[in-house]
Amino acid sequence: MKIKLTISKLIYKACLKASLVVAVVGLSALISHLELKARLDHQEADPVVSKVKVPQETKVQPIKIGLAPNPYLLAQVKDQASQKPVFDKKSTRFDEMIEKAAREHRISPALVKAVIQAESRFDTRAVSAQGAVGLMQILPSTARSMGVSSPQEPYNNITAGVRYLKMLLEEFGNDEYLALAAYNCGPDTIKRYGGQMPPFSETRSFVRQVMSYYQSHIES
Repeated sequence: MKIKLTISKLIYKACLKASLVVAVVGLSALISHLELKARLDHQEADPVVSKVKVPQETKVQPIKIGLAPNPYLLAQVKDQASQKPVFDKKSTRFDEMIEKAAREHRISPALVKAVIQAESRFDTRAVSAQGAVGLMQILPSTARSMGVSSPQEPYNNITAGVRYLKMLLEEFGNDEYLALAAYNCGPDTIKRYGGQMPPFSETRSFVRQVMSYYQSHIES
């Protein structure tokens, strides 16, 4: 009888310990579950995706690095439109044509000559990949809009180019830099960039080249 009682006590203690173990394991599992749920709830409220920086669309900012108007050149434009001939020593056979067309439209002959120098190097047969022709690399459609036919002929070409350049100068407030940029890439492009110098290397290089030739012709 005593043996049965001892065995019963041992079984009871074993069951009690097992119950405690199960309770501890169950409690641990419950705590883990609650922690996991808390983390998931936090992630839903503050998802990881929100912490990832989504690349924003890059906007090209129009800038005018190295292309600020030169007051000296701007003053010379007005003077040369009415003073004595610029080219005392005729350096090309087109100088008289340039002066005549430029003075008729009150543009500096030196600026017109600089455009021709940059555009065609005074080659009347020059043709661009876009179909621009002649000394000032004028598109036939542009020449027609300027009221000029046969743009391959030197004087007609210069006249069309001068009229177009004059129109661009008036459109952009007599800013030679913007007018020259528009001559290269079109006035609509300048407008798309808020009336400032577009960030195209070809256009900027063209403007710098023309202005360099322009200054050299003024100072010669």
